[in-house]
Amino acid sequence: MLIDHNYIRVICSTLFFIGFSSIAIAQDCNAVPFMNTGASLEYTSYNKKGKKENTTTHETLSVTGENNDLSARIKATVRDQKNEETFSTEYNATCKNGLFALDMLRFFNFDKLSEHNKNNLSLKIDGDVLEFPVGMKPGDQLNDGNIAIKVNSDNFTLVTMTFKVFNRKIIGQETITTAAGTYNCQKVTFNFESKFGIINVKGTGVEWYYNDAMVVKSESYNKKGKLIGYHELTGI
Repeated sequence: MLIDHNYIRVICSTLFFIGFSSIAIAQDCNAVPFMNTGASLEYTSYNKKGKKENTTTHETLSVTGENNDLSARIKATVRDQKNEETFSTEYNATCKNGLFALDMLRFFNFDKLSEHNKNNLSLKIDGDVLEFPVGMKPGDQLNDGNIAIKVNSDNFTLVTMTFKVFNRKIIGQETITTAAGTYNCQKVTFNFESKFGIINVKGTGVEWYYNDAMVVKSESYNKKGKLIGYHELTGI
């Protein structure tokens, strides 16, 4: 599949994302694992009943810049339960003086994109970035983010998909344990709205960020507060 990145501005299961903490990044951008060439983080997604759905590997292809002004190119590859690749794409992450920004494409539901993973289709993407500033602490409000993706065939738009994240705020700290280890995390809550063609979904989510700048776990809930699904870090 061809992906048109002309409309992307430098980072999403349900949101389904890597995150950042200012405790480590204020000191050194290189201290964050994915800001190093060859780094690989694996996330596993589960449905509301805890059944595994797929895994996504985020591999850092390259890092440019120096000191505390770096840009990374990261490849995300989704594999199903049979370990067969269903979708892949690339996105950008930047760190400048401890301020991280990640392409909103990173937070998009890759399962929706894999449904349109055909050779004759292309994606036109127009997205913001999500920022993780220096000195994040409980009570802080984080920036909003929007992304719109058009699935095109021969310059004809078949479907438009949008995703919005808002009301992001840090509410405290919790210890989270996954297959990748145990982490003392900052807890972030948010609201989201998504539209896939004529289907509209609204809900809320919770993310847990490790001070080393990784999201450890992410949960999504529908507007009635019932769990939709979650994903978590399962390998580094």
